[in-house]
Amino acid sequence: MDNTSLVILPVEKVREMIESAVSGCLDKVLAALQPRHESESVDIEGALEFLNSNGYRIAKGQLYKETSAGNIPYHKFGHRLHFKISELREWAETRLVNGNSVGYYCNGKFNKRR
Repeated sequence: MDNTSLVILPVEKVREMIESAVSGCLDKVLAALQPRHESESVDIEGALEFLNSNGYRIAKGQLYKETSAGNIPYHKFGHRLHFKISELREWAETRLVNGNSVGYYCNGKFNKRR
C-alpha cells in the first residue's frame, strides 16, 4: 500500500502558499544580488579583488606581508583576516603616485630599460 496522503485545499489557499514560498526565495536572491556596503568587511580574497580591481596591484603574499608589518589596516576574527572596504580604499589612496601603486614604480615596470 502507498502511504501518500491527499489533501484538498481551496485554490486561493494554494495560491497563497505558492506566493509565500516564491516571495521567500526572491527575497534571498535579491539580498544576495545587492551591492556590498562600504562598511562591510571582506576576507583576504575579497581584499585582493577590491585592491586589484581598483588600480592597486598586489599579490596575496604581499598582502600578508603588509598585514604582518602592520602597514595595512585589518581586523582578526579568530584566525581569519578581515578588511573594511573603506579602510582599504584610504590605505590604497595613500600609496598611489600619479594613479599607479608605489609597487608599480618600485618593481621596475615604470622604469624598464629599453
